[in-house]
Amino acid sequence: MNRRASSPRCAKAFTLLELLMVIAIIAILFALLLPALGRAKGQGSRAACLNNLKQIAKGVQMYASDYSDILFPVNNSSNDVQVNFAYYEWTAYAPLVRSYAGLKGAPSPRDKLFACPADTYFYGTVNGGSTLIYQGEHLQTNNNYSSYPFNAGNAVVKPPRVIFPNMFPGIMGHKSSSIGLPSKTVLVAEFPAMDSYSWHQPSPSGDEYYNNAPNNISFADGHASYTKMYFGSNNPSQTRQHPFAFNPPAGYDYNWSGD
Repeated sequence: MNRRASSPRCAKAFTLLELLMVIAIIAILFALLLPALGRAKGQGSRAACLNNLKQIAKGVQMYASDYSDILFPVNNSSNDVQVNFAYYEWTAYAPLVRSYAGLKGAPSPRDKLFACPADTYFYGTVNGGSTLIYQGEHLQTNNNYSSYPFNAGNAVVKPPRVIFPNMFPGIMGHKSSSIGLPSKTVLVAEFPAMDSYSWHQPSPSGDEYYNNAPNNISFADGHASYTKMYFGSNNPSQTRQHPFAFNPPAGYDYNWSGD
């Protein structure tokens, strides 16, 4: 009996050309799926940041209700805004609301509530120039390990180093009930909202700051939204100022002063 004749016929192997075609098809599919995966990851980070701000806003409101409706005491004890990235006034609220947001202990870079997942870089001043720094704002000690500043521009600049002719707009030290436009008044925001760049939508031209950069913001009425920031000027002698320096023109869905 011929065993070779009775044995199952061996399956035909792939040729090198067929293997290369399969690899090419997989590479094309991966290239098509990669942008969608990137968008999904970005949308997830944006949603996480938005949820953080909603929870922080609730903590701020609970704090105010326990302290005569005051949105934190004004404290100018730190350096001004231009010295060593001194953001003290903007993030001094963070240790005060931790217990209201369900956190214990001192601020830490491990606090997920105060760390936006998209917070991986910021623009800082080095040797008199603006430089991209590949570190998260929530990893900075002088930010109280927070990605989110409180609307405290009115408490930041102090004599003798007054850099702008007037204090910035803000609501630190105000009563929550005194805010005239709570649905439009910034409560807590992502740090890039103050400077008009975006962790979620970097400038397509590669510029640091650009007009209408979108950022997550929570408002004095408790809601939060993805909001475009105005990068222009209200001062004829200056072409552009950062958004936190003044209320935007008509057509924008936020303001800093609460008026």
